[in-house]
Amino acid sequence: MTSASGSEFVAAPQQMLGEILENRRVAPSTWVMKIHAPEVAPTVQAGQFVNIRTSPSLVPLLRRPMSIHRVIRHGGTATGFCILYDVVGPGTEALSRMQATQRIDFVGPLGNAIHVPAGTRRAVLVAGGIGVGPIKIVAEALQEMGVRDVTVCYGARDGDHCVPTDDVAPHGCRVLVCTDDGSIGRKGFVTDFVKALIEGKRLTPGDYVFACGPVPMFRSLQQILEPHGIECEAATEEFMGCGFGVCYGCNLKQRQEDGSVVYKLCCVDGCIFPLHSLVYEDDSA
Repeated sequence: MTSASGSEFVAAPQQMLGEILENRRVAPSTWVMKIHAPEVAPTVQAGQFVNIRTSPSLVPLLRRPMSIHRVIRHGGTATGFCILYDVVGPGTEALSRMQATQRIDFVGPLGNAIHVPAGTRRAVLVAGGIGVGPIKIVAEALQEMGVRDVTVCYGARDGDHCVPTDDVAPHGCRVLVCTDDGSIGRKGFVTDFVKALIEGKRLTPGDYVFACGPVPMFRSLQQILEPHGIECEAATEEFMGCGFGVCYGCNLKQRQEDGSVVYKLCCVDGCIFPLHSLVYEDDSA
């Protein structure tokens, strides 16, 4: 989305009540929820998230940030969105018990959007664990931009945490799957696929790379991509309390062009950052 001056902006977040259309289990530990929200859906951009209230009570107190998995459309009109989530605690457990026709309180859309350079012809999307959440909407956005060569590298802990490829990426994408224990796909780490793509010259400077996953995956990707001059956009997963910059709970470190390191907020400064700029505790010196 662009303003009249041509500069980019994102829509102001709103607190809304959406209607749950479907809440289905797609893997033993993973669910997809479809939410009818026609007032918000047309403003959603790939890479953004929503902050969801999982219970009408005070427990859990904080909302849960969820990447937007894809936009629901009817006749070309955006009418809602989906989230994809793992059940890992009381908040997501409560979320999994919600039924169709129930109302759900959310704030969004939040965060910034992906930025794909004009003329991009090839893309590689890297997902670790529940970092697979935003992959589908990003892949769909790339296809809408005319990028036809899209490879998705998806790694999960085991078969219980591995979602079907239909929920990973849209038709037309190449999907490479691995698990830590080899129960589904190859045994190994998702970054092994990235190494192989570089070695096979299927990933080169100028290709678009998007990644979402845990910090160890980001560290590994930095070490793999930077020597080859390959840029990457990273959707970070720091825990967010409010989602719009009030609680200051989701700070992370980013290296600036002058070499200085500053704190940024995942929710309002991101959650998408250039991967090479992210600084972690063991490499801040």
